[in-house]
Amino acid sequence: MRVLLVQPAADLDAQRNPYRHEVALLGAVLRARGHDASLLILESCDEAALDADLTGAAPDAVALYVESLSADLARRIADSLARITGAQILLFGPHPARCPDDCLSMSGVQAVAISPADRAIPDYLDAPHEGLEQLKTPGLWIKCESGIMRNAPARPPESLTDEPPPARDLYLSDLVLDSGGYAEVCVARGGETTETPSSTPGPPPQPAAPWPVIHRPLRSILQEMFNLAEEHLDMAGFRITNRRWVSAPEWLAKFADAYAARLGLPFRTVLAPRDVTDAVALLLGRRGDCEEVLIEIGSGSTLIRNDILDLEVSAGDLAAAFAALRRAGVRSAARVEIGAPYETPASLDETLLMLNRLKPDRVEAVLHFPAPGTRAYAAARENGWLVGDPAAAYRAGRPALALPALSEDDLITARETVPYAVHHPRAAALIRLARRAKIGKGRTLFELVVKPFLGPPVRR
Repeated sequence: MRVLLVQPAADLDAQRNPYRHEVALLGAVLRARGHDASLLILESCDEAALDADLTGAAPDAVALYVESLSADLARRIADSLARITGAQILLFGPHPARCPDDCLSMSGVQAVAISPADRAIPDYLDAPHEGLEQLKTPGLWIKCESGIMRNAPARPPESLTDEPPPARDLYLSDLVLDSGGYAEVCVARGGETTETPSSTPGPPPQPAAPWPVIHRPLRSILQEMFNLAEEHLDMAGFRITNRRWVSAPEWLAKFADAYAARLGLPFRTVLAPRDVTDAVALLLGRRGDCEEVLIEIGSGSTLIRNDILDLEVSAGDLAAAFAALRRAGVRSAARVEIGAPYETPASLDETLLMLNRLKPDRVEAVLHFPAPGTRAYAAARENGWLVGDPAAAYRAGRPALALPALSEDDLITARETVPYAVHHPRAAALIRLARRAKIGKGRTLFELVVKPFLGPPVRR
């Protein structure tokens, strides 16, 4: 069967790294099952160009990957696909997993994956079309004559021994590395609590039990990394993904030794703070290969951090994690979100106080985007805080929420100043002052004069 993977990528030039592991892994599993998988990345919806692409590909099925920021573009693409092809359209990705009912309302969409696509879509395509077997595919919500078949989530695999490496060749080689020259390698699956998809009509679905942390075989991981290093001679290192991959110190110790012996390139990672113990930090820092560990703080406000951003982490866990990294000599980074629901000047002060206590080596601040299907989106919608087109505003560098206690200018100023406030307070003060000097056309003295000469917001 010919399966065309379609990935909408709004603002591709700004992203510079459209590679998505879930897309590449689905392509690899489809190929392992004997299907012909190809990828089409779309920055816009040009129906004539899409028609020409589909004529060449002649797909039997289309798997459309959707993220929240590209949901509107995906809807337009689905409309066009429904008009110009008879192929069935299957949706997967973070947005369909959170909002399956909304995605099933798109034109021509037959099924939506609420579980990892590689655990659901290949089984659906391989199932007999006659009878109920295909309609009962775990991990999918499927349209049928009587309505919608809301199947239970797919069960986790017992092991990842037979999982193929992601099909990176689906992407052009210059799209695999991020802007810093790092290649993403996923070394484990599971470990994260998965949200129950929202359902409008009918009984609510059963909550999905979180998958345990399942590690890939070391040999497979190292071979994948070695192949990437051989193919991309200018590669700076790796981004190791799955926030819980260090949760098994025994496995981590074996990985650290094998990685240093065969590769030794620097790597960066994002970790859950509860897993960053002294033992784990020492293993990460022992060889010096771990260049940076990033931990998501979200906000200094407990309400925003846990009840809105759903991070479920205490101030004590964060303090322990950063202290462990500092003792082990591993550079740390903290990511905060500015402008979440219920953000106020007081909550911004709480965030700054927390950052000063944690003392990360680098601070990364981003404006908050309330993805549909999350607690943040529900709170923003209930209070009427969403701007007219939240995704377009966010992509343009503006807040997605109009909050009562903070103006748009306040939020943008906070995003620019917070990264400098911990280690470079004078630079933060200069940024605030320069942003007050309006020059016209939405610009300030900061963008024209100050920002080009600022150094990175890191510890000296």
